Amino acid sequence: MKTQVVLCADSESLSNPQIIGLDGENLRTQEWLRVFCSAIDARNYLKAAEQAKEVWVASSDDVDPINLAAALKKDSSEKGVYLLAFQGSGSLKSRANAAGLDGTLNQQDFIARYTKRKHEMAENGSGAAWATSPDPATSPVPPASSAPLLPAFRPQVQNLESQEAATEAGFEHLRAQAATKASPGKSAHILSVVSASGGAGKSTIAALSALFAQGLGHRTLLLDADLQFGDMRFFLGEEKPLTIDALINEPKLLNRLKPSGLKPALLAAPPHLEQSEALIGKLPGLLEALKAFFDVIVVNTGAFWSEQHAALLERSSTALFLVDQRSSSLRACKHALDLCVRCGIAVHPFLFAVNRCSRNAPLTSIDVSCALQGAHVIELPEGGRDVSELLAAGLPFELINTRNDLCIGIEKMLLELLPQSEAGEPEKESVLREAKRFRLSKKRRAACL
Repeated sequence: MKTQVVLCADSESLSNPQIIGLDGENLRTQEWLRVFCSAIDARNYLKAAEQAKEVWVASSDDVDPINLAAALKKDSSEKGVYLLAFQGSGSLKSRANAAGLDGTLNQQDFIARYTKRKHEMAENGSGAAWATSPDPATSPVPPASSAPLLPAFRPQVQNLESQEAATEAGFEHLRAQAATKASPGKSAHILSVVSASGGAGKSTIAALSALFAQGLGHRTLLLDADLQFGDMRFFLGEEKPLTIDALINEPKLLNRLKPSGLKPALLAAPPHLEQSEALIGKLPGLLEALKAFFDVIVVNTGAFWSEQHAALLERSSTALFLVDQRSSSLRACKHALDLCVRCGIAVHPFLFAVNRCSRNAPLTSIDVSCALQGAHVIELPEGGRDVSELLAAGLPFELINTRNDLCIGIEKMLLELLPQSEAGEPEKESVLREAKRFRLSKKRRAACL
């Protein structure tokens, strides 16, 4: 009896396999692969098919894929059921775990697994080599031999593998530099600024927090992890900052990543939107590699929650969770916290802050604390038009020198939050000199107006 794999996919994906990453494959002619576009047909077949040991669920014509995968696992608990989640979120992963699925597969994992299964069938024709394996996903993809595997897609697979190897080599280079140049045991305080909805003020708070951390004597990096719409470069007035993709591709550019006076180092988001998906999985490794070079790393995050958020939160010393004055922002915060609990993400590093507080603001720290079952919540004052206008113009120091209420609130928060600066006196003096030079230049500019 030949071992089989069952693939559940909608009719369009079976007719055009490139939709699920298998360009050039004729899925219906593979002897080792049984395909279904109907959820009912797949369930009826698998209940009696002892030769089917593994199931991949991409989609179907009539049932949501997560629901179909859960039903198949319930029908046949002894079979390995995997959900294809090319755009998977933390919520989807949580649902997959709750359903008892054996795992979720991103596109690269799915292509590698398909290639491995096809290779094994070409070698022994029975699939017996993997029929009893407890977790086939952990086995490496075999090298190409005489069997023509995925002729149309193989160059792309090899390209992906070479990119991953280059990335890991880059991280290894950064870690090696850290081991030789950084102080033993040194690790940055990672402050991630997050919210559960757009418009809560993450970018503003992240930029000002990095500026004040640097001004307080900490060697600071501002990491713009809003990979799609990050705008830290504009807030700090940097025309050509070092970007995440550039550093990963060329680790030697690390020597450019240095604070300058009162301005923190900036690692900006990629310049092109389409690069975000390729980089999202590399952020945790990059963050780990950079920890030894700085005292504080402030991470600006995106509004869309995904596994990127989970990975960042797990590595954060403090996660500053912002809620603004909209009731929808508070509801979204509660949903995000529920997601964290279901995904096993510890919430003890969270510091909750209600943003844009003023005398007549609808939400106060007490309101938010009550909604979050007594959690400690701080207030960040409303900054007014100066904040949006000056930051949008790339003039952060002009904003700080106004002693804006928001700036005072962030400075107070960081004094309580961050460890005492270990900067030596010469470095502190240079910061003071830089601040004095800035004030003088501002006076000169005012005199010229």
